[in-house]
Amino acid sequence: MEIHARTTKWSKGVKEMDVLSLQEKEIVCNKVAKQLFIICTTISILILIAITFGMLESPELLEYMTHTADSVNRGSRGAHLQSPHAGSGLTGVFSILPLLAVMLIPIIAVFFGIKKPLLRWETKKLLDNASLTDVNDLLTQIIWGFTPNEYNSNEVFTKDIIGYIEDNRESWVPNRIAVKASRLNIVYEAFITGIEQLRSNETVLDMSTLDEECRIDGVFQTDIKAQLMVDNGKYFTNVELLRKIHNQLVFKDLGGNEFLEGLEYVDTDGSTPVYRLMTGS
Repeated sequence: MEIHARTTKWSKGVKEMDVLSLQEKEIVCNKVAKQLFIICTTISILILIAITFGMLESPELLEYMTHTADSVNRGSRGAHLQSPHAGSGLTGVFSILPLLAVMLIPIIAVFFGIKKPLLRWETKKLLDNASLTDVNDLLTQIIWGFTPNEYNSNEVFTKDIIGYIEDNRESWVPNRIAVKASRLNIVYEAFITGIEQLRSNETVLDMSTLDEECRIDGVFQTDIKAQLMVDNGKYFTNVELLRKIHNQLVFKDLGGNEFLEGLEYVDTDGSTPVYRLMTGS
């Protein structure tokens, strides 16, 4: 099975994998495929060993195996020589069916019985390892341009992100946990005419940047801190975080830097993490 098709098929119904990117899903599926191969091969060997010992202990089993082997050999010779008795090959096939059942049923049962638990386990390991690295960088793999369009739906926002550029199809993981906090602060640079342009959840980091002598072409260049609250009271997912950042910047003048470059961790104010929004042109 082609790797993308296998990844799509295996990850279906495993909701834990919804928070993974396509590349991460492929990594998990490759690991599980290797584990399943080793496990199923081991089971096959153990069954063969059990049959071998059973033949030594049970004359009936030895007689059955000998009769089965003879039937298969006669069928093979008949088919090769195009003998009128080639139909006896069917007898050989039917005689080996119980043996195939003994071999295949346990393997198939184990394969489908442990595949999803293994996928969940490898997903958890991948996410646990990811939480120990690059925790300071967020949304760095997403290509997005901020526009005056406000979004009230995560689903519509996700659809537009995926449709924005082809690369986002593999890198955008909307439901993955971005920050485990009930609130966070983002700091971004904007050009405003005065504090009347600030929203209720925004403050200017340095009020001296709003002194009249700092006004250039009618606007002030300043850093704004905005506090974002999470809907579930526990954590931000990628889609909720980026959607709220996007809505925060609606009608803000970013000085031509309307393209997302990610969030850079700055500090933690009490229990509230602070990130600087990196933008570019």
